[in-house]
Amino acid sequence: MTTTIEPRTGMQLSVAEFMDLDLPEPDDKLKLELDDGKLYIMPRPRIAHQRTQGKLIQHFFNFQDSFEEPPCEVHLDVIVALPSELPRLFAPDLSVILRGNDVGISDRMIEGAPDIVVEILSSDRNRDLVRKRQVYAEAGIPEYWIFDERNETATLLDLRDGQYVERTRLTAEDTLTTPLLPGLEIPLADVFQHRSQPAR
Repeated sequence: MTTTIEPRTGMQLSVAEFMDLDLPEPDDKLKLELDDGKLYIMPRPRIAHQRTQGKLIQHFFNFQDSFEEPPCEVHLDVIVALPSELPRLFAPDLSVILRGNDVGISDRMIEGAPDIVVEILSSDRNRDLVRKRQVYAEAGIPEYWIFDERNETATLLDLRDGQYVERTRLTAEDTLTTPLLPGLEIPLADVFQHRSQPAR
């Protein structure tokens, strides 16, 4: 049974209560996460954020289509129940799961740690750069990619000994690759829309 509530950042919820939220419009377009049992509310993504997200998923889909059996699954904004003592339900901009990863996938969420998570920096940059870096490392996610539209960079972090270390910081002139998916190549000039910005 769903419950309509007035959402407030910081309110304490169980996983069941979080999954049963039925928000009134226009709040149903908000992005919500549960961080150690506390609700966190994010504003609607801006157009540039959505454009970057769409470009990334397009490159992943094109990569998958080159295989008879795709080496990964890619999900947008899907709730991920991360392994932790307190409830952590996060919704990365992209979650990449390699074939052979035994996470649970249902219609409503992913249960377990993806192999790559991608975040496009939002208005709360500190949350993406600090808190999510900590949470994703504690969950054991091998790679964390951070896209910064303001500076047109992509920072790729590798998990080593339980902490993320920066593998590389790419600019719009570079092509993103990862050892986890040989053959995947994402030209960042395309992602950052250098040649296809709409006329103003």
